[in-house]
Amino acid sequence: EHSRIYCFANGYAMPSRENRIYLSSADLMPRNLDRRIELIIPIDNKTVHEQILDQIMLANFKDNSESWYLKSDGNYYKEKMETSFSAHSYFMQNPSLSGRGKSLFKLKPKNLKFAR
Repeated sequence: EHSRIYCFANGYAMPSRENRIYLSSADLMPRNLDRRIELIIPIDNKTVHEQILDQIMLANFKDNSESWYLKSDGNYYKEKMETSFSAHSYFMQNPSLSGRGKSLFKLKPKNLKFAR
């Protein structure tokens, strides 16, 4: 599946509270851009913005479990990691926090940290 969350640095480092986040009804495939009417909406709600940035985007930034790296000569290589992080596993173990109310405090997923 293609992403429908778009996060722009907005002149700041990523991730940052100053980043602009948008949700879209479609991915950026030509069939959606050339032959359809699609919507893209900004996320202005502070709580939702933080949840997307701190959970979804951060988990994807950290994901290195199946990562390939592009070298300057155009070849790809897979680096062995001492510790790997899988966004898929994280999301399977930590379902959405939206709409949980008070249970959010009992079932809150572990905080992710982004190391630069």
